[in-house]
Parts: sequence; C-alpha cells; structure tokens
Amino acid sequence: MTIQSTDPTSLWERAQQAGINRRRFIQLLAFGGAAAVLAACESAIPSPSASRVVSSASAAASASTAPSASEAPAAMFVKSEEPFLKVFDTELGTPWWQQTSFVTPYEHFYVRNRYATPVVDKSSWELRVHGDAVAEELTLTYDELIALPSVNAPRVMECFGNGRTVNREQLGYDVMGGNWVFSDVSQGEWTYVPIQVILDRVRPTSNARQLLFWSGVDGPDTGRPIDMTEINARSDVIGLAYKLNGVDLPSDHGGPVRAIVPGWGGAASIKWLTEIQISSHGFWTRMHTREEVYIGEDYPPEEPGPDDEFLGAVAEDIRGQTGKELFVKSWLAIPYVIRISEPAGNYPLEVGEVPQLVRGPQMVRGYANAPMSGIAQVEFSIDDGDWQQATLVPPFDLPYSWVRFEFEWDAPAGTHNLRTRATDSAGSVQPETVVFNELGINCNAIARFEVEVA
Repeated sequence: MTIQSTDPTSLWERAQQAGINRRRFIQLLAFGGAAAVLAACESAIPSPSASRVVSSASAAASASTAPSASEAPAAMFVKSEEPFLKVFDTELGTPWWQQTSFVTPYEHFYVRNRYATPVVDKSSWELRVHGDAVAEELTLTYDELIALPSVNAPRVMECFGNGRTVNREQLGYDVMGGNWVFSDVSQGEWTYVPIQVILDRVRPTSNARQLLFWSGVDGPDTGRPIDMTEINARSDVIGLAYKLNGVDLPSDHGGPVRAIVPGWGGAASIKWLTEIQISSHGFWTRMHTREEVYIGEDYPPEEPGPDDEFLGAVAEDIRGQTGKELFVKSWLAIPYVIRISEPAGNYPLEVGEVPQLVRGPQMVRGYANAPMSGIAQVEFSIDDGDWQQATLVPPFDLPYSWVRFEFEWDAPAGTHNLRTRATDSAGSVQPETVVFNELGINCNAIARFEVEVA
C-alpha cells in the first residue's frame, strides 16, 4: 500500500471524520507522519492474507478486515487507570516506586498500546498460520491452541521506551517519545505455547526467511517480523501466550492470544494475534520502521530486499535500524527527579521536586534486567563514592526474568544522589552514557536518583 504525502489541514479533516481526537491526531503525526494518520483513518486495511479471521466483542468484524474505529470500546482501556502514570492516551506506566514483588500484579502491569484496547471474543477467535515458506497451512481455534503443549514461566516485558527520560534529564539529548521514566517494564507469569510446537505442524521450508506476527485488530497496521534465524535459535522460548499470572490473558495485554518474545523490546510481542505468516521474503511494518528503531548518525538505515512486502509502511519510512535485544539496566524503587522534561500525568513529583526520605538506617531496593543473559551482580554508589556490592534477592537465576536487589544505607541529613550499576552474565556493564538515537530507545545509562533526607 502506497501512501502519498497529504496536506495537514485536509489530513486533520479526514482524521475528524474517522473519529480521531486532536491529541491522538498530533501523536500520530509526530511519530508516524501522514502515513500513520492515514492508516488510522482507514476503516479497514486488508491483512497480509485475504482471509484472516478476526472477531470483536464490541462489534462483529469482517473476516477479511480489521475493526473500524467505531467498533473500539468507549474507553481506551479495560482495566482501571487509577494507579498508573498517564503517559499518552493509550499508554499506562507502572508506579515502579511502589513495586516490591517478583511478579507484577495485573493491577500494576504497564500498558503500551498504539490504539484503544479491543475486546476480542475468544469463542470465535482463530489463528491462521500460512505463507509461501510452509509445507502445510494451519488454522487453530482458541480451544485447540490452549490444548497444545505449553510452558508456564516468569518473563519480563519491557518497552524500549523504559529509561528514555534519562536521555533528557542526564545526557542532554533531545529525543522523541513518551516520558516513561522507569514505568515501562513489568514481569508476568506467562502461560504460552512455544513457537516450536507450531513450527512442527506447518514445517517451514528451507527458504523461510522471516516470520510475521500480525494482529490488525487494534489498528490496521500492527505487526512485527522476526528473522527465522532468531525464531529457530529460540523456538522453545518465543511463543503464543494465553494466560498472565494464572488467568486468561486480559484484553489490555493482548488477550485472548499474543506473541511473546522474551529478551526483546515489547513491541515484538504482538498483541491480539490473528495471523502468523512465514515467508521467503522480508516484511516491513510501522513497528520497526518509524517506531522502535535506532535513528541517528550512528545507525545507517537498513536496506529492504527487492521482494520485501510493506504493510502499513513504505520504503521511505525506513530511517534506521530495528531495535531487538534489551540492554542490561537497573533502577531504584524511588521516584526519579524530573527537571527538564514534562512528567507524565499522575506522576508523584512536581517538576524539580525531590523525594523525601527519613534519616537513619534503611533498606533501599530496586530492580535489574538483562533478559538475554541474566544479571550477575548489581553495585551501588552514594554521592559518587566507590561502587559497593548490592544483595540480590532470590529468585535471581531464572532466564528472561528480572532480579530484585537491595542494600542498607544509614542515610544522613541532606541532599544525596544514589546510583546503581548492573552487570550481566555475559560481562556487559551498564554504562555511564549511551549513543544518541532520535527516539531515545533502549537507554540503559546509569540513572542518578536524587533524594532529600530529613
């Protein structure tokens, strides 16, 4: 699909006709340009296959088209928005300074959507697996999917925007994107069917190049391709999730079924999954051309292949390199001081306000994440002093999960800064700074937490 450049005035008129409010229009225009606005305005865009099956509880959707804007629920979310940071209209950040548990409760699990949450009826949901690089096509109902061999394991889910605020507040980088601070990460107990189970049924051919996870339910352009080399290397880890923390996968988190790609930024774990396509050619989507990509002088744009397929994107959208693996990172369970940028709604501190602690002995706690390799150690520094060893809190040896840590501090009166530094099992150490990229994604620079002790 080729989208032509459009005058902003007429674009706004078209957006209004499609029921898009002004704030949403500005958000789409800022992050995806005219192509994103036009894509959102389309009442339906065909999926990669002409016979994709989609169903919605809010309105019956066509078997070959995505639901229109009028079929979305009246609210942006199903869950209560009360405890969360209001990052954007469709984005809720976890109040990380309140977190102590190894598994994040559903009530505090962050939500990063592009469109309003759709409610999909699992009784009529189907998944189609097909493509020119499979020996046999497959269609599964919900009951058929959950009857397949499954695993149940804690897996961290982290968006590439987690930590973006450090770009602005400490590094002086002018980056685009939501001010998540450290609210864009949670850990769930996921029940899912490993993708290998599906591959065994469809038998990919030797020329299989990419696997495309596709939704098209929340909006007309939601999908993400992954190279088959990555799929094959971790086919027992990547999968199709249908439960979160022991309950049927909630709508806000992609229910009834979503992809789960542990160790990668959350954008790869496509929600409201309806289709998997395995192909001999590559795919390009909004999720890895205009969003979740490294854009800057150090990131020359990737080159599409001559036979590659564009879905909700065009070749001109490719401006950088696709974000994949998450980097080693740590943060404290303390509100982060914001002085330069604008805090998200419901943030506990005003601009420039410093959190208060009571003087004397106390336990300082935090989280560290290095899902691809695991955390080896976490160190802490008070007022730029020597690095000291923090204590890792069990369990801390589970793959693709975060680690809690803690250290004792006899806090004297005054203003202090606390820093933590994580090292993963591969030897990568959390850095003082990072290379600039326009969207500020995957920022793992050491964060400086300022506190006032009285």
